[in-house]
Amino acid sequence: MTWANRIRFTLGLIVVVAIVAALTFVYTERESSAMSETATFTATDLPMGTDYGGRVTATMVEVGDTVVEGDPLLTLESQDREDELQQAADAAETAADRAAEVASGHGATVADKNEADELADEAAEAAELVDDSWTVTASASGTVAQLPVGQGGYIPAGGAVATVYEEGSLGVEAELTLSPRDYDRLEDGAAATIQLPDRSEFTGEVHTVEATTEDGKARAVVTVASAALDDSEPTGLTAPGTPLVTTVDLRDDGPLAGLRDAAMNFLARMGLT
Repeated sequence: MTWANRIRFTLGLIVVVAIVAALTFVYTERESSAMSETATFTATDLPMGTDYGGRVTATMVEVGDTVVEGDPLLTLESQDREDELQQAADAAETAADRAAEVASGHGATVADKNEADELADEAAEAAELVDDSWTVTASASGTVAQLPVGQGGYIPAGGAVATVYEEGSLGVEAELTLSPRDYDRLEDGAAATIQLPDRSEFTGEVHTVEATTEDGKARAVVTVASAALDDSEPTGLTAPGTPLVTTVDLRDDGPLAGLRDAAMNFLARMGLT
């Protein structure tokens, strides 16, 4: 073999090895991110209850309205409340009558008369309060998500008059399927990109990770927090349940990590590890 042929053979061998190495690197290169199979907006929903049952006579809010703790939600016509107030008024009147008897009797003191007058005033005030109207107020701040009973409907004592998405609880929940090695690269605090149905995007970071194993793969459910959601209302495109596409960054273990994984997988199949 001449030197020219040897040189050509060597160069050809180098080119073939370089091509094989490049293809092997590309084939075994790790994914730098994982895309969700499903993802939606979530929010903490809080039921607002009523101490008294009754018929809804007026509603002060609609679904999507923002409320502050203490804001009125609706008014009930409640026989339960009227009965309770009437019992309190009757008890106050009975106490006032007894005090009046003492004050008018022999040996009554000025203190007895003053007490009788005070109890009489309390009884009169209690009688004025007797009413079947009961206004239910919001027990927390947030956005009205549901009004299960409309005007004219009946709500039992302890029943829910509304559901409110808690203020500041809007977030993203995404489900991903990963290989065991890729799951090991999914970390709290990892960067995430959320794409809305209108293709607009915002960024966040992984807040929590929960996983189960299915068919040898890890099914991970991650929650994503984002400063972009702090001032957003859970309505429209950001309403809980809205489908999203979430992409989560995976830890970068270096350019040779994929080759190392391929080698370890080969050795495992050969029964050498």
